[in-house]
Amino acid sequence: MNYFIRTYQKQDLPFLWDMLYHSIYLPEDEKPAKDELLKEPSIEKYLKDWGRATDHALIAADDWGKPLGAIWMRLFAQESAGYGFIDEETPEIGMALLPECRGKGMGGSLLRALCDLACSLNYKAVSLSVDPQNRQAVHLYEKTGFVKVKEDDGGSWVMRKQLLKD
Repeated sequence: MNYFIRTYQKQDLPFLWDMLYHSIYLPEDEKPAKDELLKEPSIEKYLKDWGRATDHALIAADDWGKPLGAIWMRLFAQESAGYGFIDEETPEIGMALLPECRGKGMGGSLLRALCDLACSLNYKAVSLSVDPQNRQAVHLYEKTGFVKVKEDDGGSWVMRKQLLKD
């Protein structure tokens, strides 16, 4: 599958919201409707008021420009910590691909590109949250250098990737 990675543009925001929904790992028969789930405060904070100076996203698109996947990062304050929160200086990553694009190397390309971007912005590390039952995602993150640093109360793993030396 041919694709290229480009920086986020304002018109990509609805696609980012779609990808946020796809990024939530739940059995399909247990997953609430998109509009309902994305209004949950613990979920919507990942993209609400998107466009701050520290918000960054990359889009994987096909040769015609159709978005196929996205990866984004955002900093959180301690009081509004996300699921993959480590500290206020470590951006948390979210990522998803359209179902038909999974397992073809695109996720790894997006992840490496975002880590390169984060490094160029002088972030020392990035973090994320993953359900350990999502074996494909866990394998991708481990292969890309992420390490489990803790497990939250719900059983999800917080993983971190060191980018720059402290």
